[in-house]
Parts: sequence; C-alpha cells; structure tokens
Amino acid sequence: MTNPALRIQLLRKLWVHLTPREMYGLTPPDRVQRAGQNLGEVRRKELANLLGIERQLHELRRGHASLDAGGKIIKSAEIRDIREVKFSSIIEAAEQQEVQSEVLPDLPKMLENALEIARYDQLERLLRLQKLYLLTERIILGLDVDDIDTGALDRRWFNRWKLNACEISNGALQQLWARILVRELRAPGSTSLKALEYLSFFTLQDAENLNRIASWALEDFIYRSALQALPNHFDADLFDRLEEQGILRGVFGKVLSKALLSTRLDSFECQLALADRRLIVSSPQPRTELHVPAYIITRVGRELLSLVAPPADADYLELVRQDLQARGMTVRVAELPRDTPSLEVG
Repeated sequence: MTNPALRIQLLRKLWVHLTPREMYGLTPPDRVQRAGQNLGEVRRKELANLLGIERQLHELRRGHASLDAGGKIIKSAEIRDIREVKFSSIIEAAEQQEVQSEVLPDLPKMLENALEIARYDQLERLLRLQKLYLLTERIILGLDVDDIDTGALDRRWFNRWKLNACEISNGALQQLWARILVRELRAPGSTSLKALEYLSFFTLQDAENLNRIASWALEDFIYRSALQALPNHFDADLFDRLEEQGILRGVFGKVLSKALLSTRLDSFECQLALADRRLIVSSPQPRTELHVPAYIITRVGRELLSLVAPPADADYLELVRQDLQARGMTVRVAELPRDTPSLEVG
C-alpha cells in the first residue's frame, strides 16, 4: 500500500545528495513548501529558465551571439541577409582591393579559446544534470512507494552516475538514467557499476530493444522455443549482440534450459511474471521441477530490464501457454500491476 510519507522521504533523500553548486537555480522542495508556493509552478518556471539558458548557450557556441563585458547576451548582427550583402560586396570589390590574410592566433589566444570551450561544455553538462534531477523528482512524485532503504547513496556510484548521465541529451535515454537513480535511492546497492557502464553506451535502438526484450522476459529468462516460433519477433543478430554484451546467455553453443520449481509437494505449481501478466502454471501430477528451453537473462540484464515495463507481447504469451500445455500443464493468466511506464523512443 502506498505511503505518501515515504514518497516525501524519498524526495528529500534525492535533494540531500545534491551540492549547492549542483542545485544552483533550483529550489529544494522543503524550501518551496516553507514558502507556501506550489511546487509544480516553481518547477515549470525553473525548467523554462533551463531551456532558455540552453538556447542561449547554443547561440554562443554557433557564434550567433556573444557576451558583453557585463555578461549580457548580445545577438550577432550577422544575419543571413546582411551576410549575403557583404558577400556580394566582396565579390564586386575583389578587383579593387587586396585581400588581407587573417593573423594566425598565438598560444595565449588558443588557450583562451580552449577555456571558453571548456566553460560551455561544463555548463551544458550541468544543465543536463539539473534536468535529470527534475525528471527524477517527477518520477518519485508519481510512484507508489511502500518501502525505502534509508541508507545513503554510495558516493562512488553516484559520481559514476553523474559522470555518465551528464553526457546524455536524448529525452528517452534520460528517462532511463532518471529511473535508475530512483531505484538506487529506494534501495542503495541494487544497481551495479557494470549496469551503469553498459547504459552509458546505449543508443535509441538499444532503448527500443530493451522494451522488446522486457515484453518477453519471464523474470530471469526468455522462453526460447516460443520466441523462435515467431519469425517477425526473433532477430538472430540482436540476440547475438545481447550475448556478446553480457545481457543473455544461451544464444551460442549449447541450448540452455530453465528449471521451473514447484511450490507444492503434492502437485506442481509455480508462478511466473511476464511484463504486466502473471502465469500460474500447474499440474495435478506431483513433480519438483519442469525444464523448458530458455535464454537466461544475466544479472546486469535484469537490472537494465527492470527500468522499463512494457505490456506483455500477446503473440509470444500465447505460444508460451501452448508450449506449457503441450507439456501437460494447465496455465492461467492474470493481470499484474506495474508502476513503471514503458519507454517512449519515438
């Protein structure tokens, strides 16, 4: 059952891990509450300010604007029409004037330029992190929280998270980084550094594949024969890559199996979670286990798959049910509530 107090506690836990420099321009929820302000309204203004600064930074990078001595943004006068006029004037006067070559910059000028680039890069990373903090806060506010670990985040883990997350600019991938932070806040130590490393190389295609795999995952395995019976679903190249990356086992070489263990002694019964569905597999015949062909999902694979929660693949689910029935099992399917939305990558 959801406990609103735990949600607030989790929110405070996020902000207590941030330094004043990281929060610069953002107001902690406690201060917003004490001021009697609406958190949603405050966040909308702050996010609009972040987006405005991003646009200004983009203009500075492209040379469309510059900073004056007082730090004020000045738009460049070199708009397209003026550039075209100047270019035409240069062509017309080319025979009358001797073109002077520009003076090449010396070391101090190059160092000044490098420092300017570094400043822009650092600001861009900070803006991405601040947007991620706001996204993490929004996810927490929408969670059904019934338990949290009050322990602090591991400093090494959080530093690695920030180091990788600040490089991510795509909104869909930022969702993954925010969700993995929320999970670590709820249960420190639940996400390995290896999972962070793998996620740092994620592309949009990888994120889409994550949703696909999660729609087939029966907790820690994929029902091999059921998936291979769907030619429009099974992608051999994808599964080869997943094993090379350490996400799956059983793609190359020997076919692996998964032992489904019975929870009863006088008959067979086990339950399997498949995305938003629960399969109750049973048989009146007493047996301790049932072996089915499987791709085994590794620990780091399970950590990554837990970041998304798409609906179960209906065609795949039906083939799993049919295969289990062919093995003498009775299969009932029930709904399983999930509180994490699927990742939108479109």
